[in-house]
Amino acid sequence: MDSPSIPARGQATIPRRLREAADLREGDRVRPASPAARAGTSGTGRAGSSPRLRGLWIVGQILGRALLPHHVVRWMRRRRTHRRVPTAHANAQLLLYNRMLPGDFLHYGYFDDPDTPPEEVSFAALHRAQLRYARKLAELVGRPGEPVLDAGSGMGGMLGLLRSAGHDVTGLTPDRFQVEHIRRAYPGVPVLHCRFEDMCLDKHKHYFVHKSGATIRIDTQNGSVDQHIDRFKHYFGTVIHSESIQYMRPEGVFSVMRRVLAPGGTWIVADYFRRGERGSAAASGRPPPPDRSGWRLDAFRNRLRDNGFEIASETDITAHVLPTLGFARLLAERIGLPALDFAADKLRAKSPGLHYVVENVAEGVRTAAHRGAAALDPSSFAARKRYLLMSMRRG
Repeated sequence: MDSPSIPARGQATIPRRLREAADLREGDRVRPASPAARAGTSGTGRAGSSPRLRGLWIVGQILGRALLPHHVVRWMRRRRTHRRVPTAHANAQLLLYNRMLPGDFLHYGYFDDPDTPPEEVSFAALHRAQLRYARKLAELVGRPGEPVLDAGSGMGGMLGLLRSAGHDVTGLTPDRFQVEHIRRAYPGVPVLHCRFEDMCLDKHKHYFVHKSGATIRIDTQNGSVDQHIDRFKHYFGTVIHSESIQYMRPEGVFSVMRRVLAPGGTWIVADYFRRGERGSAAASGRPPPPDRSGWRLDAFRNRLRDNGFEIASETDITAHVLPTLGFARLLAERIGLPALDFAADKLRAKSPGLHYVVENVAEGVRTAAHRGAAALDPSSFAARKRYLLMSMRRG
């Protein structure tokens, strides 16, 4: 007779079923714990089927992953990794947008008819609007034949369009997933893997994907590789910020622009700016809500002047991006929010005990979802923001 197995240290007092439930991972099966399970049924249905999402099984999963020592070690490791790696390196939101929209564009797009109702917008129409938007930016690129930097490349749609037009393009993104996607979708296009503000700072590390597809790490703490960074001094004839400048620090942006943009070069900015408290209050008739998304337009103009940039052209395209917001809000109100309510009602009917456990969390998610849908209101956006397509020249 085989000697009885000795439970692992730290697991002796934990029920066996709890350990089994917690050890279940995607693609794995629970270890047989009964004659029925050993026969292939596992007590949950037909042979080989996944366990049913019963309340007890879900609770076991949660408690096991929270209490079992080896799972505690795993979530501690993931927490440390999350602190070391910026969230931009794993941007799930952008990945979702890319799966929903073709063309590798992540911007609002440009609708020729600003009065297009949300019900008449389709994914195909949105794709056409994004192409129209990208072409309007491409028309502003100055100095044909000189290098172009797309700072905040997203999934690379703008890079592909510019390359097809014959431009020598370089991308830049801090997102590792985006770098890998661009390398697969647009082979031969070089990509800087870093934040734009950190592009010329010696204390940061950069990654450059050469046209050969090889990724070379540039550690600027090592003086022997400074020539890689100096390569971009006054190198680019055009720099494009398309819906990316809003996420950057103004002082860092202008510091890098002074170094990488060639004298007389073109800086293209397409983004929304805050009108300021006075404009919002006048439009709404009441004190504006706190809003920190986007740079203040007056502050941006002042920084342009202080850093020697002259505005060559400026077009307010706010009305032409509003159909995208209206479409997004329509999807949220007719699909997203009802789906959340359906899931909550289904859980309440099927597992009232489990629903009680997660009720507060679910309500918090629902409140946040409603708040997010309200932020997509086109009229509110137009009252507080101005979406500008600007072209600046450096003297």
